[in-house]
Parts: sequence; C-alpha cells; structure tokens
Amino acid sequence: MGVTSGVAHFFESIGEVLQGILAAIVGAFRFVLSSIANVFKGVVNFVEGTLGFAFHNFFILGTLTAVVLGYMLYTQQQRRGTATTIKS
Repeated sequence: MGVTSGVAHFFESIGEVLQGILAAIVGAFRFVLSSIANVFKGVVNFVEGTLGFAFHNFFILGTLTAVVLGYMLYTQQQRRGTATTIKS
C-alpha cells in the first residue's frame, strides 16, 4: 500500500505542478489584458476631461466675446447719436 500511495501522490504532484503553471500563464494573460484595458480607460478619461475643459472654456470665452462686442457696438451707437445731435 505504501508504494502505490507514493506513486499516486507523485502523479498528483505532477498534476498540481502543471495546474499551477497553467494558472500562472492564465494570470499573466489576465494581468496584461487588464493593464491594456486600464490604459484605454485612462486615455478615454483624459480625452473626456480635455474635451470637457475645452467645451466649457469655449462657451465662457464666447460669452465674454459677445459681451465685449455688444459693448463696442453700444458705444459706437452712442457716439453716433451724440455726434448727430451736436451737428444738428
């Protein structure tokens, strides 16, 4: 009984070593794939943040430009109005 159980344990050990090697290979592939996915997620988050920043600043700068242009048009109209009243 001792020899047979020793041989059985030997083959079980070989099976466990092969199972461990296979688990290490699968773990390495999972690590590589998750790393690639995390890099892709990081790039997407970076682009989203950059576009959001540009989008918000575009509307802020557009609003400020509209206010400045409106003020310039208003002051030009005021000057024209006072110039015509002076000439009259």
